[in-house]
Amino acid sequence: RGMMELLTYFGSPEEVYFARSEEYAHAYAGDIGPLLDKDLSPAREIISKCADAEARILTIGDGAYPARLKNIYDPPIVLYVKGKLPYIDEEIAVSIVGTRSCTPYGVKISERMGYEITRTGGLVVTGLAKGIDTAAARGALRAGGSVIGVLGCGIDVVYPYSNSRLYSDVSEVGALISEYPPGTKPSAANFPARNRIMSGLSLGVLVVEAPEHSGALITASKALEQGRDVYAVPGNIDADACKGSNALIMEGAQPAISGSAITEAYALM
Repeated sequence: RGMMELLTYFGSPEEVYFARSEEYAHAYAGDIGPLLDKDLSPAREIISKCADAEARILTIGDGAYPARLKNIYDPPIVLYVKGKLPYIDEEIAVSIVGTRSCTPYGVKISERMGYEITRTGGLVVTGLAKGIDTAAARGALRAGGSVIGVLGCGIDVVYPYSNSRLYSDVSEVGALISEYPPGTKPSAANFPARNRIMSGLSLGVLVVEAPEHSGALITASKALEQGRDVYAVPGNIDADACKGSNALIMEGAQPAISGSAITEAYALM
């Protein structure tokens, strides 16, 4: 939020950069030390890494920046994009999330949901983690559509490494995006922040399988804060992997039994 406060106060990144210390003190309650450091070499290094990764930099002031994402409480100031980012604001974008430690049923249903949402005109957004995320992306790609992969690391860092081919396929037909500069390693602290971008890009979030205290539940919580819809696939009541997602339904999430039903509901709006 600090950077958004500065941009709102000064009007542009250039004005933020050239402001004086007393101006920063009026606009920002945090530590102004980093703002007084005018060394641009780190920025030049990031630009060079983006060129090496064949990625572009999208700022919140860019016309191509999704308005849907810009309107959340704490939008990312910068997005690093590899691939072709569709015009999100016109897409029936649905985030599919769930546990990494999913059941075979969860893998099957996640891939089916990704396939059905894509085949009926939707756009799948995923974190490209192993498990539910990976299955959803594969289903969407199998349906011949594009996928948006939102990462908790730099776009040139593959995590998990076993998804190297999937990362390549997604960037070929869709886009990989991250708010973290190239070279940023995955960190547990990055993923809750990543989740707000996934829900912010989407009209709704679909939880396929999630145990209690799952990161997927954080995404669902962010979705509700942002005024997005939350769906959950009914799961085995005896499976730990489904306790969180089943609880969402008990708390009012919409039960999801097909991807087409989700996209058709939005198409009628």
